[in-house]
Amino acid sequence: MDERRRYAAVVGTFDGVHRGHRYLLDDLRQRAGARGLATRVYTFTDHPLATLCPSRAPFMLTTAAEKIGLLGRSGIDEYSICDFAEVAPMTAREYIELLAREGVGLLLIGYDNRFGSDRLVTVDQFVKAADGTGVEIQQAPELTDADGNPINSSRIRQLIADGDITAANALLGYRYELTGPVVHGKQLGRTIGFPTANQYIADGRKLIPAAGVYACLAAVDGREYPAMVNIGHRPTVDRSDAPLSIEAHIIGADTDLYDRMLTLKVCDRLRPERRFDSLDALRRQLELDRATTLTLLQRQ
Repeated sequence: MDERRRYAAVVGTFDGVHRGHRYLLDDLRQRAGARGLATRVYTFTDHPLATLCPSRAPFMLTTAAEKIGLLGRSGIDEYSICDFAEVAPMTAREYIELLAREGVGLLLIGYDNRFGSDRLVTVDQFVKAADGTGVEIQQAPELTDADGNPINSSRIRQLIADGDITAANALLGYRYELTGPVVHGKQLGRTIGFPTANQYIADGRKLIPAAGVYACLAAVDGREYPAMVNIGHRPTVDRSDAPLSIEAHIIGADTDLYDRMLTLKVCDRLRPERRFDSLDALRRQLELDRATTLTLLQRQ
């Protein structure tokens, strides 16, 4: 960070860097521009509850790497990401003093954004805490949807957990993504004409959509392909206690994908996962699913 530079900043978890976050960042840029300030985001590698109360910590919309990528494309000049445990003991006053030392002259407080071990609630309390630090505190507006409901990470997480990926994507402003390497599986899909790439998600805190079959775009080696993806426990061919799997039938990708990095952009949910009486019945359903996937993706 340039020690001579002055900043307008925001602090928050920014999980998902969704439409509500980008509305806040747009507002930050406008205020910064009017004052001749650069923009800076202070964020964390994980949700604060992972430090404060791990049993209540939610699964995350974005890994730390995904968040950095989204912030890097947001138009913000700089960002700082740290483990929340490093700042958790600080009061709001102590944290604001830290920001002041790093050149922050304006701190924008989001509508549901709070920080400090003393648990301040109102903007007036933050203004008082910043008195004499040289940091101006301002309140940001709230972005709501057409029905007046707030656009926030908690709501998006619930939609994804419920399998309502269409509504979740509308609030995210982009297609929800799962990224991980292709690993070896049981290769049962090949026996019925539907070979799959088995994706491994290394970060156990990443939120996986509800079990079901999804229409996705599969990005690998700089190319995108239509893909039909099953998320679940494969009840037709596996035990009821089988681990969760993510299997992508990538249409048009004939090359060996093992150990390559695969990103699945989840577009729509076709149906819940279900058990079929035979492999032939499963194959017939997969043929229908593939046709539906291609039709849906042509409309995207």
